[in-house]
Amino acid sequence: MFEKSWRLIGAFCLAVLFLVMPTTEAANRDFSKANTVKIGILAPVQMPVGNGIIYAARLAADEINAKGGILGKKVELVIGDSESKPEKGVLVTKKLALEDKVDVLVGEYSSGVALAIQPFLSQYEIVFISTGCASPDLHRNVSKNYDKNKYYFMNMADSIQQEKEAARFCKEFVNGKLGYKKFAILAENAKWTEEYAPELKKDLENAGLEVLFYERFDVELKDFSPTFAKIKSLNVEWISQVLSHAASIPLVRGWAESKPAPMGGVNVGSQDAKFWESTGGVCAGEIGFNHIARAPLTSKTIAFWDKYEKTFKNTPLYPSGYTYDAVNMVAEVIKKKKSLKSKDIIDGLENTTHSGVIHTAVGFDKKSHAILEGRYGLSFLQWQEGGKQVVIFPDKYKTGEYVKPAWWKK
Repeated sequence: MFEKSWRLIGAFCLAVLFLVMPTTEAANRDFSKANTVKIGILAPVQMPVGNGIIYAARLAADEINAKGGILGKKVELVIGDSESKPEKGVLVTKKLALEDKVDVLVGEYSSGVALAIQPFLSQYEIVFISTGCASPDLHRNVSKNYDKNKYYFMNMADSIQQEKEAARFCKEFVNGKLGYKKFAILAENAKWTEEYAPELKKDLENAGLEVLFYERFDVELKDFSPTFAKIKSLNVEWISQVLSHAASIPLVRGWAESKPAPMGGVNVGSQDAKFWESTGGVCAGEIGFNHIARAPLTSKTIAFWDKYEKTFKNTPLYPSGYTYDAVNMVAEVIKKKKSLKSKDIIDGLENTTHSGVIHTAVGFDKKSHAILEGRYGLSFLQWQEGGKQVVIFPDKYKTGEYVKPAWWKK
């Protein structure tokens, strides 16, 4: 979903183009002759978010196999380490397709990596379902050139859909319930925030709220003291943070030291259960949304959460639910079609309605292969004393009440 930059994607792709030009029909095996169904999992294995993808895929595959597999054929996962680098993503996709001969690709967190991979999917005639990438350009590319890009599906809310949920939180909870009108928007300067951040500013202002501070900071920034000092001087009442991993800990530590205003938006790094320990508990009071929570998103969500936590000794991260659902969707489609042909998988995914842990009726738009509008849910969770993460919004998923930071007097 998140990445530092993708400006060099074209150069990366050109640099490796000679390595991927052979157009061997890698996927499209004969289902009747296959011993297993091979699913390639793309993820940066060194990162917590990558493990969130891998663990969820393993959980889904283990459950499918425990029930007899797909018409008797076991699901075999092949992990490809993208390292969150576009050029590495292209190379590992080539390996998964041509050497490992996987039947479908699932996963990835970086939009930059997915955008680099996307042009090569048609060469290998292999379906790729991303489960952690947020750039709308990915599904826009399918709409613009369906014949070439039909192999790509986005099983996650994109950055614009996420922004609309964040704006709703600000309007309905921060303003509607808490009564705050003066906002700051603090977003990292990355591909996924290019539309998100300005759109959030516009939505808040259109709702009659004041955006007194707006900044997109360098992803390598470590000292936020001057930024929070400025925000505090403006008498801001709420900070909407928009960031992924690199600055997660220094931003929250700087916020706790400066005490400028309550903070709630999105901070992918703080979704990790180990974030409380990593920050020494100073994240208490911070709010961030997640695509998955131990809440009744569907009748399957809590059971998935508990099994994941018990098995892997950690909690799911934002791509985990999408990945778990994607692997199960692929299994359902292959079982129904009795085929590993990409054209059959594409047709099956375009016509699927899957009851998963994210939503009861997950599906894709047939023209763009974006996740259907509303077939996802974002929960806003607050870190509270003792290292608890409590869902405070929306009300239908609530697991506790909002606790105002002790130092905030308004």
